[in-house]
Amino acid sequence: MSKKNNNTIIVTTIQKLSAAIRSAKGTDKFEKLKSEHIVFIVDECHRAVSDEEMKGIKELLPKSTWFGLTGTPIFDENKKQENGKHARTTADQYNYPKNSHGKAVCIKPLHAYTTKNAMEDESVLNFQVEYHCLLSEEGRGEFLYQTVKEKYPKLDPIKKLSSMTELEKEELYNTKLFEQDDYIKRMLEKIFKRQSVLERFKVVNGEPTMSAILTTHSIAQAKRIYNKLQEMKRSGTLLNGKERDERNLLRDPDFPRVAITYSIGESQEEMNEVQAEMNAIMQDYKALFGIEYADVDKMNININTRLARKDSQYKKSGQWLDMVIVVDRLLTGFDAPTIQTLYVDRELRYHKLLQAFSRTNRIAPNKEHGLVVTFRKPQMMRENVKDAIRLFTQQPNWETLVPQEYSTVKSALIEAHGELLTAKMELEIDPTNHKKMGAQVRAYQKLDRIQRAIKSYEDYEDDFDQLEPIAHILLEEKGHCENLKVKIREWLKSQKHPDAYDWLGEIEFSSSQAATHKDRIDSFYINQLLGEYQECTEKTAKDTLREKIMKEINAKPEAVQAIYNVILDDIDQSRLTKDWTAYFEAEIDRIIQNAADTLKVPVFNLQTSFNEYRPSNDTVPFINVISEASQLNKEEFEAIFNEKYRGRLIVIEKYWKAVIENELIPLREEIQT
Repeated sequence: MSKKNNNTIIVTTIQKLSAAIRSAKGTDKFEKLKSEHIVFIVDECHRAVSDEEMKGIKELLPKSTWFGLTGTPIFDENKKQENGKHARTTADQYNYPKNSHGKAVCIKPLHAYTTKNAMEDESVLNFQVEYHCLLSEEGRGEFLYQTVKEKYPKLDPIKKLSSMTELEKEELYNTKLFEQDDYIKRMLEKIFKRQSVLERFKVVNGEPTMSAILTTHSIAQAKRIYNKLQEMKRSGTLLNGKERDERNLLRDPDFPRVAITYSIGESQEEMNEVQAEMNAIMQDYKALFGIEYADVDKMNININTRLARKDSQYKKSGQWLDMVIVVDRLLTGFDAPTIQTLYVDRELRYHKLLQAFSRTNRIAPNKEHGLVVTFRKPQMMRENVKDAIRLFTQQPNWETLVPQEYSTVKSALIEAHGELLTAKMELEIDPTNHKKMGAQVRAYQKLDRIQRAIKSYEDYEDDFDQLEPIAHILLEEKGHCENLKVKIREWLKSQKHPDAYDWLGEIEFSSSQAATHKDRIDSFYINQLLGEYQECTEKTAKDTLREKIMKEINAKPEAVQAIYNVILDDIDQSRLTKDWTAYFEAEIDRIIQNAADTLKVPVFNLQTSFNEYRPSNDTVPFINVISEASQLNKEEFEAIFNEKYRGRLIVIEKYWKAVIENELIPLREEIQT
């Protein structure tokens, strides 16, 4: 850079930059650069460059300007424990001028885009947090009694404990409490309860589609957890609890595929001490994936890529990691949208808490929340979460971002259930009222959102029998609400000013355009039931199976119901000679052919457009090609669409998009299971 005469951009690491600065001290190596205006842009500036390093660089390059980027700046509240004259906050380090005490005069950032902004923009997902205490009541009580007795020898321990808040009691806990074998066993049993696994690892078609990270306070504890997990997996005691939903069962025989990753000490003594343990871990990894690593760093890189599931080879069944146990690795900067759950067996605060939680809130298909499950000091962790959100949103209404706990979500579910029943009753009284149709759709969608969220909480299993009827109502009303949306859309076409109906803005008209996690589970389950129904010869059992099938089918759109009814009829008449997916494929071909005949375009053009269409994208693929290929003349076009020929591109796009979304996608969802 010092030899170039033109402007240059360099991307480097602080390690390389610091090495270059050290090599230049006492020489004229960078003499030319001292008079240059050099701009440094630092990512993760709250930790990437220390104040001491920055001062050394500024000494050599006095005309440099520094811009820092971070999602979690260091404020006075969470300032570093630095000694001497070094900056303890991000503002102190990056802002200028400073007063006589060395404090930044201006601490306002150049620009702020906070966690709240990102959630409101839907750039990231919201968090859902559970707080658990895994200490047994007996063990916890005995520990607190003895600790208070020793700490306050002149006081009655029982009276002292009764006067203490839960937070004050948790502050007495020591780390050894959480290192006991029975505590670790309870934690693993909670993580791998079958019903929890279905939600937190998002099981689809019998296989987990999302992954998790478990973080703990030390390497020693990470190894204890890993070894206990392997022991329980070998003995068949790791997966536990009931499977309540026969439509969605875990069928992966090797679940969970778990690895552990941590940094080995640099001293020879430390390396010798852990080498035997690391060799055993590497052999476990070889047993999982058939790949042997002699180098820990290379294995760690492979762990990262398997956990992230971004490479196609690691999306294949059995080639991914379900969970990785860490201390600090992967908790900052590691971007893997398929990580849905963070298990926290430690204390986290401020920027470390938000950075760790943020591993879970990247957007991915069929992922609705970032899930966080904590196992220690629940009251303290509640306060820590509130403190982090308050500090890093820097806005007065930060409380709205604090994740809701199960009891709150349960109350909202029951309330939303009542709203749906009321809306349903009102529509039955006035069945042609489109506003009341919209009210029922809104109430259904609200209840559906809350129901999807509450299923991820472990406490939901305890209330399953009480709340399951609500899930059945959603199942029964799904097809009806889809039909109501179609009626509302058709009605809107006849309205001159549809934007005037403000209540329409609260309806998600596109909700059925992409297969949800539950849609695919239902379709997979129906396929399983159809197979059983076809093989069944005993009348009572066959009637029971048919009842189950009809219950699932009736929740589908009418066009989908019709095809399943044809399949059932063919099975009953022993006419079924092909796989039932062929029924849906034939109907898709028929609809595309009809559209091609209407538009007078080659079928190939529409088939290609449909194959490339994604509901998340507003544009219709190859619409210009389709419009140009259309052989409709002016008279034919205007007779069919009752629109001006000069606007044919927009009209054709609107027509074809409606066919895709309303007719084709519901059918495609049934064969993409």
